[in-house]
Amino acid sequence: MIERVARGFLTAPRLWGLSEAKIDPYTAGMVLVLGLGILVRAIQVVPADFPLNDGGMFYAMTRDLQANGYRLPEFTSYNGGHIPFAYPPLAFYVTGLVDDALPVSLVTLFRVVPLLVTCATLFAFWGLARATLESKLAVLAAVAAFTFIPRSFIWLIMGGGATRSFGLLFAILALTQAAKLYRDGGRRPLVLGILLSAATILSHLQTGWFLAFSTALFWAFLGPRRSSILPSALLAGGTLLLTAPWWGTVMAYHGAEPFLAANGSGGTLFGTEAARESFVMALARSISTSEPFFPLIAGLGLLGGALCFARHRLLFPAWWLVIILLDVRAFTTYAALPIGLLAGIAVADGLVPLLQRLAANDGPARWWASPRLKVGVVLVAMLYFVAFSATVDEPGYGELRSLQAVPAEQRDTMAAITRVTRPGSAVLIIPGRSWEIGNDAEWLPVLGERVSVATVQGSEWLPGGAFDRAIFAYNSAWRCANSDVECLNTWAVRWERPFAYVYLPTRAEGGPCCTALAASMRASNEYRQVYQGPGGEIFERLIPELPGAP
Repeated sequence: MIERVARGFLTAPRLWGLSEAKIDPYTAGMVLVLGLGILVRAIQVVPADFPLNDGGMFYAMTRDLQANGYRLPEFTSYNGGHIPFAYPPLAFYVTGLVDDALPVSLVTLFRVVPLLVTCATLFAFWGLARATLESKLAVLAAVAAFTFIPRSFIWLIMGGGATRSFGLLFAILALTQAAKLYRDGGRRPLVLGILLSAATILSHLQTGWFLAFSTALFWAFLGPRRSSILPSALLAGGTLLLTAPWWGTVMAYHGAEPFLAANGSGGTLFGTEAARESFVMALARSISTSEPFFPLIAGLGLLGGALCFARHRLLFPAWWLVIILLDVRAFTTYAALPIGLLAGIAVADGLVPLLQRLAANDGPARWWASPRLKVGVVLVAMLYFVAFSATVDEPGYGELRSLQAVPAEQRDTMAAITRVTRPGSAVLIIPGRSWEIGNDAEWLPVLGERVSVATVQGSEWLPGGAFDRAIFAYNSAWRCANSDVECLNTWAVRWERPFAYVYLPTRAEGGPCCTALAASMRASNEYRQVYQGPGGEIFERLIPELPGAP
């Protein structure tokens, strides 16, 4: 059965007429890999009518940029107007200008642009694999592995991927030029490296940090020569110069505090105590690719790492380790790059030679030793990943479950907030999921046009540990879901975040939120219901502001 399936894949080019066009198995396989990769990503986005998960703050910042004539504002209007407009703005310029030029809504752009740019990262990774791997088979297998690592696209195709996808795309392209620069030298990779590195930082600051230490690692393994010191200095200096208009403007407005705060929110193993605790919690996921059933690609990555160690080719294993150590918050996304490359090495230098040796003396199975096997092994394995990715009618497996848009009923309720609440008032939303995928909390300030006191997004740019406090406050509000009104009152005092209204959203799975809390609020003379609908309930807080609140 397996032999017939493999033969079917390998003879497909002939059935499609590709053999007459003299398309070799490598090209046919790459076309199929990239096509399926685009399909897997589109399947997650196309059925939705709203940006997946996050993106509310970026939507607001794009509107701020448009309203300010594309000059960088001092603050964003998002969630009260106290957050510095310090986020790298390139993606905001792109989406804003496209919104101005085309008859497409900005909401649609925040749904479509991340998908298009994420698909482009597949082609960029293909270029990186060609620049760093030694055989076509390894390149094909690496691209296939990267294509179907869920972490290579989950956080990029969301609404917030409008910035993350641009950042990773430019980072991959910049690393490709760095590999060429340190291997061959020349002016072209230096100039392109400067432009692409600047575009990375202007798209996503955290990805800029990833690019910085990755480039240093490439230099250490590919070009630790005296002649590579000057190009490296020019690369760093040129990147700083091209990004100066952005970071210089931000520093003129706010000093270095927003950047210091944002850097602390990411964290390394050698940073804050909270970062070290996060690292310990994530250690079990250090080889995670978010594969839902079994970490097959991660296992291939480990095999590829072992082969590299045996041959004293340590760049990719070291890269994987350094990513884990230096980026506690997002290492599983960035690690998809070395894992994909190592998986390609495992297939080309490990699995295929082993199969060829096993079949060398078996006459009927000599086709295993043919070049067509090298495409067939990859294509048959990909069926596994296509199967779990095509989950249109219900939430996906594993972390694919985070790819959900704010339901239409909740969006209607948030729109009702603007009608039933006082202008300028603050709303406490009772969360139902962790803050990273709490899409209702992030979109509330945009769709409800009110301050959301439990929203975390944006606090990473505020000084004094505001980001950690915001996460603790969010989790504390989440615990109030199974409590009573006293929990809400205690929350307001403890976190010094007074509110005038409480929003109890309908859960993503359609069930009611906070049954005990809602019953306590209805029975209390401190709250009264002002709205009820399919998307949840809104209560007004009748008691005066609590002592100690600002």
